[in-house]
Amino acid sequence: MFTIDHETGVIRVGRILSSGHQGSYSFQVGAIDFAGHVATVPVTVYLTATSPSYARLVLEPEEENSHKPFFLECAAYDGIHIKENMTEGTPVLVVLATDKDRGDNGIVSYFLLNDFGKFTIHSSNLHGQISTTKRLDRDGEDKEFYLTVVARDGGFERHQDSCSFKVVVDDINDNPPLFDRQMYEETISTDHIAGTPVLRVTASDKDSGSNAEISFSLQGNPDDMKYFAIDNDTGIIILTSPLEKTMGNRRMFEMQARASDKGSPVLWSTAEVRIQVVSSDDLPPTIVRQVPRFPEVWENTTENTDVLTLCARSNIADSSLVYFTLLNGNTPDTNSDGTFAVRRHEDSEVCHDSTGVTVFVASRNLDYEMIQEYSLTIQIVNDRNSRLEKKLQVSILDVNDNAPLLQQFDGSVLENVDSMLITTIQAHDKDVSPQFRQLRYSFDPMASGDVRQKFALKSNGELWTTEPLDREEFKQYKIPIKVTDGVPGHERMTIYWITVQDLNDVPPVFDHLNGIYEAELPENREVGKSTGVKLAVEDSDVVNLFEYQIVEGNGEQKFRIDEVTGEILVNKVLDYDHPVYDRNFTLRIRVYDGANPPAETDVIIAVTNVNDLQPVFEKSNYTFSVTENTDCNVTFGKVSALDPDLANSVDQNILYYLSPIELHNFTIDSKTGDLSLKGCLDRESAKKGIMTLYPRANDEGGRGHDADPATVHLVIQDLNDNHPHIHLPENGYAKIMENLYPEDVESITIKLDDVDGGDHGCPCTMEFDPGTPASWLEKFSLEIGGGRSTYRLIPVASLDREEQKVYSLPFVTQDQTGRRGIRLLTLEVGDENDSPMSDGRSEIKVYNYQGQFPSMVIGAVYMTDLDDFDLDDKIFEVDETTSSNVANYFKVDRKSGNITMFKGTPAGLHLLRVKVYDILRVEAAIGEVSIIVVDLNFSSVMNSGSLTLADVKSQQMLRTNKASGGETLYERLKEEIARIHEIPPKNVDVFNMQDVEGGVQIRYNCHGSPYYTAERLDGLFMRNRLQVSKALGLDIVMVDINACLYESESPCGGRSCQHSLRPNLTAPLVVASSTATMVGVDIVDEYTCDCGELEPLPSVCFNGFCYNGGTCAVINNTLKCQCIDDHNYGPRCELKNARFEKSFAWYKPSKVCDNATFSISFISNSHSGILLYMGPIVELPWEDYPKDFMYVFLRNWVLVTYVELGSGTEKISIPVEKNSNRIFQFIVTWKEKEMTFEVVDCGFNSTDGSGDPCKTSVPYPNISMYPSFLLNVQGPLQVGGLAPMPSFASLSASYRWNLIPPKVAAFSGCILEIRHNDFLYDLNATDYGSGPVQSCDAPQTSRVVLGKQSIIIILVSLFCFLVLVLLILCLARRGRKTVSSPNLDRELAKETMGGTDLEAFGEKDVTHFDLKFLQVTPDGYVVKDEEDSNLPDVTQDARQCLAAPSARKPEGLSIGDFIKNNIEKVDQDHEDNLDDVRHYDLSGDEMSVAASLSSLASGFHSTTGSFNSEFAFDYKNDWCQRFEKIPQFHGRGADQGVDSEHEFPNVPEGKKMVPLIGTATINRRKCYTTNNTTNCFTLPASLKKKNARDPPSAALVSQPTKKSDNRLTNRNFQESGVPVLEDPSKIIAKSGISEGNGKIQPPSQDGHNSTSVSTNSKKSVETWC
Repeated sequence: MFTIDHETGVIRVGRILSSGHQGSYSFQVGAIDFAGHVATVPVTVYLTATSPSYARLVLEPEEENSHKPFFLECAAYDGIHIKENMTEGTPVLVVLATDKDRGDNGIVSYFLLNDFGKFTIHSSNLHGQISTTKRLDRDGEDKEFYLTVVARDGGFERHQDSCSFKVVVDDINDNPPLFDRQMYEETISTDHIAGTPVLRVTASDKDSGSNAEISFSLQGNPDDMKYFAIDNDTGIIILTSPLEKTMGNRRMFEMQARASDKGSPVLWSTAEVRIQVVSSDDLPPTIVRQVPRFPEVWENTTENTDVLTLCARSNIADSSLVYFTLLNGNTPDTNSDGTFAVRRHEDSEVCHDSTGVTVFVASRNLDYEMIQEYSLTIQIVNDRNSRLEKKLQVSILDVNDNAPLLQQFDGSVLENVDSMLITTIQAHDKDVSPQFRQLRYSFDPMASGDVRQKFALKSNGELWTTEPLDREEFKQYKIPIKVTDGVPGHERMTIYWITVQDLNDVPPVFDHLNGIYEAELPENREVGKSTGVKLAVEDSDVVNLFEYQIVEGNGEQKFRIDEVTGEILVNKVLDYDHPVYDRNFTLRIRVYDGANPPAETDVIIAVTNVNDLQPVFEKSNYTFSVTENTDCNVTFGKVSALDPDLANSVDQNILYYLSPIELHNFTIDSKTGDLSLKGCLDRESAKKGIMTLYPRANDEGGRGHDADPATVHLVIQDLNDNHPHIHLPENGYAKIMENLYPEDVESITIKLDDVDGGDHGCPCTMEFDPGTPASWLEKFSLEIGGGRSTYRLIPVASLDREEQKVYSLPFVTQDQTGRRGIRLLTLEVGDENDSPMSDGRSEIKVYNYQGQFPSMVIGAVYMTDLDDFDLDDKIFEVDETTSSNVANYFKVDRKSGNITMFKGTPAGLHLLRVKVYDILRVEAAIGEVSIIVVDLNFSSVMNSGSLTLADVKSQQMLRTNKASGGETLYERLKEEIARIHEIPPKNVDVFNMQDVEGGVQIRYNCHGSPYYTAERLDGLFMRNRLQVSKALGLDIVMVDINACLYESESPCGGRSCQHSLRPNLTAPLVVASSTATMVGVDIVDEYTCDCGELEPLPSVCFNGFCYNGGTCAVINNTLKCQCIDDHNYGPRCELKNARFEKSFAWYKPSKVCDNATFSISFISNSHSGILLYMGPIVELPWEDYPKDFMYVFLRNWVLVTYVELGSGTEKISIPVEKNSNRIFQFIVTWKEKEMTFEVVDCGFNSTDGSGDPCKTSVPYPNISMYPSFLLNVQGPLQVGGLAPMPSFASLSASYRWNLIPPKVAAFSGCILEIRHNDFLYDLNATDYGSGPVQSCDAPQTSRVVLGKQSIIIILVSLFCFLVLVLLILCLARRGRKTVSSPNLDRELAKETMGGTDLEAFGEKDVTHFDLKFLQVTPDGYVVKDEEDSNLPDVTQDARQCLAAPSARKPEGLSIGDFIKNNIEKVDQDHEDNLDDVRHYDLSGDEMSVAASLSSLASGFHSTTGSFNSEFAFDYKNDWCQRFEKIPQFHGRGADQGVDSEHEFPNVPEGKKMVPLIGTATINRRKCYTTNNTTNCFTLPASLKKKNARDPPSAALVSQPTKKSDNRLTNRNFQESGVPVLEDPSKIIAKSGISEGNGKIQPPSQDGHNSTSVSTNSKKSVETWC
C-alpha cells in the first residue's frame, strides 16, 4: 500500500487507492542507526476524496460514541525491556488502542495510572509514546515496573480501556566487582602441603547476568608468585610449591588479587593479599566442626536467632584460647550493614575439646527480594597471632511477606449492550517466588447484591457485565474488588467506578421560553455576523449530535445556519430598500439529533433601515467668479447635497465643511452650504487666475457618511494692480567684471513684462528712478532696445569691486494704462585679484558627535584680502610655528586652503597657523585658525531644544554685526538661551543650524549636570519667545520642531505619529562665514506612524538602562534592574511615586497615539487640587499652533477633566469617595470614535440604573468634519500644579476653546503612578519644578497647631531661661581668667574681620563685618547657614587650594577674647612676615567692601571656562585663585612671581617686587613716599576709570626680600590708612609717571598739583599709585 525511501524517509503511495478503501491508515515507521539503536514513530494517513459526497461519507463522524478503545496487542507489551542508565526521554514503548468510532469519538488519548515518577506518555497520531523521565538504575530498585496505560476516547461521555504490562530493566555493566575486604591476611606454616588451599578471596558485583560473573587472578613479585596460584572461578589461593624451613617467622608474601567481571567493557578491582610464613610450631587454629554445614535462614527470622556454630582448635599446646572475628565486607551481601554477628558458644557438647562461636542474626535486614545469599568471613586467631579465615555461605529462604497491590482503574460500558468484558483487573506482588504470586480476585463482601447480579469477576481479574445496563436506572456503579495471594492478612481492596454510557433515544424539542426566535437587525449587518437569534433545544440525552437546517423562507440565501451550534448568520448583503426580500424574513428551522424524529420551529427576522448611502452633491462641478482685491469677505456661491436615504421633502440634515487648508481663504456655512471669502483674492497669485476648492458634505449632521467632494472653480477677474517687472535678465540679476573699459563691456538687455493681462499689460516703459544716487548715474546709462518693452543698460565708467560689490539699480516701470512702480536690477561687479593680502584670524567650532565624525573638511583658512575670487592665485602651507600635535590632527589643502580634521581628534582648543602665498601678487600672510572641538554625547543631542528663525540663513548667523557690538547672531542667541536658564553662555551648545524654506532650523542643548531635558528647553523658550525675538531682531516661527504635533502637516495624517532624532555621522553640517565656521551635527528628523511599539529589550547591560542608581544584571538572557527598593521603583528603577505639597514638576508629554490609554493613581490630602495639565503654556503664538490640551483636577471630591482634541472642548466629571486615605486610579482611553473616562472603584454605585457612575464615554464632536481624535500636545506634562503661565481665560480666548477651565489650587498628596500605554513615567526625570521630587515614603515635616494656653507656657519658659543664662554669664564674667592661646598666634592673626573704605574712611564698615569664617569645624571647614547651599566664596577657594588648618578653641576662650587677643598680636612683631588682605576698592564707586571682593570672579577664566588650579595653595603665603585678577588688572604678567623669601616651586621666578607702602586715596589724588616725604598728585586721565569694567585699585602687602626688625604690621596700615601695592615700575610705565635719579617723579605735563606729606616710617620706603 505504501513505500518509504530508506535514505530520505519519504513515504509514497504504493498503488492507486480506490473509493472502496478505508478512510485512514495507521502504521509505524522505524529508523535505525549504525550502532543498532532503533526509534519508531506512528504515522496516520487520512484518505480524502475528490468529490464532496465521498468526502462526506469518509470524513463525517458517526452519530454515536458506541465503541470504546481497545488494545489489540496488550499481551505483546508484557515483558518489554529497556536498558538502565538511559538518558531522560528515552522511548520505552509505543502503545496503540483502536476505536471504531469516527470523528472526536474515535480520537484516543492516553495516560498512565502510575508513572512511578520515572515514566510519561505522550498522545500523538492516535498512539501513545511511553518514555522515561529520568535515568533508571537496575542495581537499585529499578529492576522491573508494572505499568497500566489507560486509553480514553474523545466522546462527550468518554469511554476507556486499560492495558497492564511489565517493563523489565536490563542491566548494563556499570559496576566493577568489589572485594569484601580491602586486605586479606593469612598465616601458613612451613610444612603446609603443596596443592592445598591457603585462603579464599571473595568479591561481588551489583550487576546481573554475565556482568556479575567474576574471574579472579593474582599479580605481584615473581619470587612470590611462584609459590601461589588462584582458582579463577572460586578465588581460592593454593600453595603451589613447598615452603622452606628457614622461611618460618621470617618470610611475608605480598600480592594483589584481581577480580574482573565478564561484561563489556570489562570492569575490575584489586585487593591486597599478605601471607605470613610461620614455623610448624606456630600453626594457625584449625576448624574442627561446623553445624550445620549448609546454613539457611528464613527472611522473616527475628533478631538473636542462631544461624550456625563453628568450632576451632588453637594448635598451641600450652594455650587453647581461640578468638573469632566476623569481618564486615564492602557490600550488603558481605555483611557491610551488620546483619549478622558472632558470640561465643558455651555448649561443650557441640565443640567438645575445642572453642566454639555462634553466628546469629543481629538485625532484621533480611529480605529475600534483595539478597538471596550472604558470604560471611570469620577470622580465627590464637595467642601466637596465627590466623585463619573461614568463608561461610548463608542462604536466605523466601517467605510470602508482601501483599499484592491493586492498580487503579475507572472503566465504562455502553448501556443496553449484552454481556461484555469491561477490563482485566491487575495487581502487583513484590514476592519473587512464583508460588507466592498466585493471585486470586473476588468481589469484596461490601459489594451490593445489584453489583453481584450485573457484574461477574473471574479469578484471573476479568471484569464482565452479565446483562444489559440501563443508564436511566444508574449512571455509575461502585464495584469493590479484593485480591489475595492466599496468606491471611494479605487481602487488599480497591473500589472501581464503572460508568454507564448513554444512548441517544429521546427526540429533541425547541424551547421557546429560553430561546430568542424573533430578531431585528440593521441592514448594514456585516456578512458572517450573527443575527441575534438564539435557538434553545431540550433533549434529555447526554450524547446529542444536533444538526440544524433552514428548510423554508431563505430563497435568496440571505442567511445561513451553523449546522452544529444552530447560530443563524448573515450570508449575503442585506438592503432595506429591496422591496421584496430584504425587509422581513420568516425562516423555518429544523433540528435533528441523528437518531430520533427532528423538531421544527419558525424564526422571524426584521431588517431595519440605516444610513448606509453617502450623500450626493446636486452638481459635481460649480463655477463662480469674483473680482480680485475688490470682492472681499463676500458670499460668492452655494453648494447643495442630498441624502439618498431620506425623502427629498424632509430635512436632509447635511453638514458642509472645507479642508483646513481651504479654510485659510474660504468659509462655508455648515447648514446652508454658502461659500464666502476670507478677505480678498489676488488673481496673479492663482494659477491662470482660477482657484479650485472641494467642498465636503456629511449626512446625519456630521456623524454619517461623507459625500464625494464637489469641485468649485472660482474665476478671479483681473484688475490692473501690478506694474511691469523685469523679465530679462533672469531673476533681475546681471554681472560686469571690474577694471574693464566701458567700450569693452557688452551692454545688458532688459526686457519688461506685466503679470496683468490684456489691456492692463505691456507695451511698457522704464527709466532710472529719480532717487538713484548721482554717482551711479555717472557710471550707467539706459537706452531703448530693439524690441517691444526692451532696453539696454550701458556702463559708461570702469567699475571697481573693492569700491562697491553690488549695485541695486532702481528703475521706474510703467504699463500702457499708466500703472507704474519701482523695480530693482541687481548688478554684481566681478572680482579680480587686485588687492593686497594681510594676516587674518578665524575660528572654527566643531561639535563632534560621540567622537565618531570621519576625517572631513571643516572650513578654510582666512586671511585679510578685499578680493573675493582669487583663490586660484593662493598657496597654503602649515606654518612651522604650529604645534606638532595640532599638525597631526589637521591637514591644509595646498590649493584651496580647506582644513581637514582627522578622525579621532581630541576635544579642546587647537591653534593652527597657516602661511598663505599669493603667487600673482608675490605676497605672503599668516592665517591663524582657532579650532575648538567639542564632544557631544547621545544625551546632549536627544535632550535638545529646537526652534526656527525666519528670514535668515545659517551663514548670516555667523556674521559679525557692528550694530550689536561686533557679536554674531549665533553668539547673541546663545546669550539669550543662557539668560533664560540662568547659566553661563559657555554652557549652551548650538550644534545644528540648517537652512529651510523661509529661515533656519536650530537645535541646541544646555548643560549643567546633567543636560537639561527637551521639555524644559522648549517650554521655557516658548515662554520667552517674544523677548528673544526682540533681542535678535528676528521672528521665531517655530519652537519644538515636530511635525507630529500638527495634524495638517503630519506625515502620518490623522494617525499615530512618533518623532525621533537620528544623527547623521557620515555628513556633518558645515556652516561658514568669512571668519567663523561651525561644524555641527546633521540631525535627521524621522517619523514612524505608530504609537511607539516596544522594541525587544537589549540583552547586554549598558549605562543608562537602569534609572536612579539602579544596577543592571542579565538574568535568563533578560536585563533586570536591581533598585533601591521594589516598592517605590519600577522595572527599570523608575521612581513610580512622588509627594507633591502645593508644588509642580514638568515631564515630557504623552505620545501622539490614535488608540491610547493614560492613567494616573493618587492619594489626595485635600478635597481639591490639580493633578495634571498638558497643553499650551502661552497664548496662540502662530495660527496653526496646536490647541489640544488635557486638564485633570480634583474639586470638592469630584474628579473633573477638561479635554480638547481640536474639535471642541469637553468636560467630564466623576464624583469620588471623600477619603484622603484611599488610592484612586483615573484612566482615560481614546479611540477613533470616543473617549472613555473611568475612576476605578470611585466609591459610588448606581441606584437608578442609569449606568456606571465611575465611568463615562464621550463621542468626539464633529468627528467627520474635523478628524481630530489625536491628543497633539505642544507643551510639558505639568504634574501637581502649574508653572507661571497665562490664565485659562486668556488661553481659552486665544485658542477659541468653547469652555474655560477653572483655576484650582495646587495638589497636596501623593502621585503613585503615571502611565501612558505601556510607558511608566519616572517621576524623578524632571529638571524643572517648584520643589524637589521625593518619594511618598520620604520623611516629611509635621505641622503642630498650638493653642493659646500652650503659647503662654512657652513664652514664660523662654523668659525664665533667658534670665538664667544672663545670671550665669554675669557670674562667669566676674571669675574669667585671661586665656592664652599660643597655638593660634600664627594662624588666627592672619584672619581679617573687616575692611576700610579709604575714600570715606569707613562709614559703611560696621555693616560689612563677616564673622561666619569664625565658625570653623575641627576639620577646618566653615559652617554653613541653613539657607546657604554653598560655602562662602573665599572659603570655597581655600578648599580648592588647601584645606584650612584645624581651628580649636581653648577652654574658656570667647569671641571677644579672640578678637582682642588677635588685634594685640597683629600689633606685635613676629618671627614671620605676614601677608594680609587689607583693602580692595573701586575708586569713586559706591560698592561695599564685600561687593568689591565678590567682583574678583574667583579666578574664573573666560577663555577656558574653568578655574585656574595650576598652583598649590600655601595657607600662609598664597592668596588663592580669587585674587589672581588683581595683578591682571594692574598689568602684572601672569608669569611674574611675588617677592617673598618663601619658595613657590610651581611658580616661575620673575623680577622681585620692591617692598612698598601703599597710597591713600582722596578724590582721585594719589600719594607716594620717598625719603620720609609723601607727595600727592591727581591721576592722569589715562588712568581714570571709563566704565564699570575698568580695573579697580587694589592694596596688597608684599613681603621684604630680607628680614628686618622694622616690619609693618596690619595695625600700622589700618591706622595710617595706607594700603600696600605691587611693583610700581609696571604701572608707572602705563600711567605716564616718569622715573629719574632713582626716584619716582609725578607727571607735570597734565598740570596736576602735587602735595608733600611726611610719614613716620623708620626706613626709606617708596610708594606709588
